[in-house]
Amino acid sequence: MRPTLLITNAIHPTAHAQLEKDLEVKVLPSPSIDCLVREIGDADALLVRMPITPEVIRAGRKLRVVARHGVGLDYIPVQTCTERRIPVVFTPDANTESVAEHVLASMIMLAHEIGRADRAVRAGRWSVRNSMMGIDIRRRTIGIVGLGRIGARVAEICSGAFSMRVLAFDAHLDHETIRARGAEPRTLDGLLAEADFVTLNTPLTEQTRHLLGARAIGQMKRGAYLINHARGALVDTRALTQALASGHLRGAALDVLEQEPPPADLDLLRLDNVVITPHSAALTDEAMLRMAGDAGEDILRVLRGERPRACANPEVLGGAEPTSPIG
Repeated sequence: MRPTLLITNAIHPTAHAQLEKDLEVKVLPSPSIDCLVREIGDADALLVRMPITPEVIRAGRKLRVVARHGVGLDYIPVQTCTERRIPVVFTPDANTESVAEHVLASMIMLAHEIGRADRAVRAGRWSVRNSMMGIDIRRRTIGIVGLGRIGARVAEICSGAFSMRVLAFDAHLDHETIRARGAEPRTLDGLLAEADFVTLNTPLTEQTRHLLGARAIGQMKRGAYLINHARGALVDTRALTQALASGHLRGAALDVLEQEPPPADLDLLRLDNVVITPHSAALTDEAMLRMAGDAGEDILRVLRGERPRACANPEVLGGAEPTSPIG
């Protein structure tokens, strides 16, 4: 009898078909924790595209591997998996290009007020052009918080395509590594004070929650722009809203929010200098195929008794260091 793979949300059809050659593949009827707890009992493997809880892992009495369709390990209770000797695999390289391109697209939208202009024209206000005044991004300064795979690719594009000055802060990297990845090292406060654009590309942990709170946002250069395509809770929403409404920040592009989907009365939604997308930076055909394919390959490796390529808790395999989701 073939092992059973349970998937929380549909994946790329090409990868789904490939997995069906080796596994019994089931997609969760409803992407909710209650449904997942009911359905997981007979699954040998779980492929995750939504946040799950320790309760889910404990209900998976046959689980042999949990895979993250993406990078953010905050979706999975890794400690619970480790306690149960279940490897957690993920796809650190799959969405790098897609998210980096989305960061650059967001930066251009902010600089040229494309979001505001589009909304005005659709509302019949062609005259908005008389009050618009964007900026060129060429030779501006970008500050990258988190210089892992995505951050380094953003640095490469900004430097090469737009001759931008690139600053970076990464608590996990030494200055030599930061320079090797194409950026000038800075403290967080130093980066915030100098950068015209700040982009967050760092994981959410207890240490990085509200990394940009009221004090840090207050340190940002007046008239700067914030881009967050990592995790919503890296930023204090109330403090950001106040900074945007007061004009201290000129604009923000957010692909992630502290609450997803946002409540209809969220003040941030009423600001005209904000571009918000629905956690969709990695939703390209190529990235979705890479994420599903990479996750599927590591699932099969674990089920065959082989070592996975990217494992967050290799100690359950007898390994030493985890593969970094940001490195």
